[in-house]
Amino acid sequence: MGSVLIIDDQEDLRFSLAKIVEKQGYRVSTAANGADALDMLRSAIVDLVFLDIGLPDISGINLIGTIKEISDDIDIVMLTGINEAKTAVQALRAGAVDYIVKPFDIIEFKAILKRILQARLMRKKATLLHQEVGIATIIGNSPPMARVKDAIRMAAQVDAAVLITGETGTGKELVARAIHDNRPGQNGVFVKVDCGTLSSNLMESELFGYDKGAFTDARSDKKGLVEVADGGTLFLDEIGNLPIDLQPKLLRLIEESTFRRVGGLKDIQVKIRIIAATNTDIEEQIDRGRFREDLYYRLNVLPVPLPPLRDRGEDVLLLADFFLQDLQKELKKDLQGFTAEARTKILGYGWQGNIRELRNLIEREVIFNQSGWLTMAGLSCESISTGGKKEPLLSLREIEQLHIKKVLNAVNNNKSKAAKILGISRTTLRDNL
Repeated sequence: MGSVLIIDDQEDLRFSLAKIVEKQGYRVSTAANGADALDMLRSAIVDLVFLDIGLPDISGINLIGTIKEISDDIDIVMLTGINEAKTAVQALRAGAVDYIVKPFDIIEFKAILKRILQARLMRKKATLLHQEVGIATIIGNSPPMARVKDAIRMAAQVDAAVLITGETGTGKELVARAIHDNRPGQNGVFVKVDCGTLSSNLMESELFGYDKGAFTDARSDKKGLVEVADGGTLFLDEIGNLPIDLQPKLLRLIEESTFRRVGGLKDIQVKIRIIAATNTDIEEQIDRGRFREDLYYRLNVLPVPLPPLRDRGEDVLLLADFFLQDLQKELKKDLQGFTAEARTKILGYGWQGNIRELRNLIEREVIFNQSGWLTMAGLSCESISTGGKKEPLLSLREIEQLHIKKVLNAVNNNKSKAAKILGISRTTLRDNL
């Protein structure tokens, strides 16, 4: 079920369009001006916005950019009474996906509504069903990674909860997907939930869904991600950030395989595999009263600790070669490879940002390389040591900021294009500048 926001200062039109959207089976809310609309968008998840070009407090064209800053994943359709090609072009360039000229035909409105929301649904299903990796494609032959692969094989054979731990950038989601993909007879979906991105109320609604009437805008029942994952795997990333008031509900789900939607009166039974991951010390969180001890023990039935890249020996060179080959295809560049000195630098560097830092630095080298050979100039001599444990001169954040700025310069400051190359949203790009 999709969620729609109608922004128009004409009350009759708002009312009429809202009724049409509801009859099509979608959730709908309305706003009469830009300020109210932005408040709604900051506090609720919206898939599609119908936006009037002539609002009383702001131009609809100008509002598109602000909406995209809140979430780059929202589709926007402009409502305009001006039948001019110039207006349509402005709207599309600003980020709208379509436009309708007033007065418009209801059939046309329904067609656009259905087309956009069904396309979004298909994209979500494709994401959920996409299986990215198996054990064979996890790169690394070091003893620590051999132990990780053994743990994956064991975890894939049973239904017990798994807790993956490790520093940021060590590949926790990759391992979670490998456990899911190698489960015998696996045909369910893999559903990822980032436990640190939403407020407690929104997280509860997203995880467990809600019944009609649970709150003001709950005009119909909504399945949560727990129900979507029924028969498959629910991956709870950054579980240490899960709000403390939701932890009892998750504990009940693990223990009894049942839950209730927000505002619901009946228990819902599901069969899911739960895999959690964290880069924080959960036992410290327990001592500080931020994480339930009983939940920790129920999640930590099968622990899978991931080693930092600096402890994986020559695996780093295998990963570097893999990323170079992948990035050459993605960026359409033909390079010779790493120089001998570059390989020595890669092997001896501290890699405090782990695999993610390695890929980011190689991507930067590939983008700006002119000679055909990669020297890894970003790894200075002061950051190299035979033990590979010295701190780099730059922090990971500084390296990421420098990388982002160079990519922006390479694409003439086109933020959308830069975000696509970097694999991040426009909002994340903005926050890291």
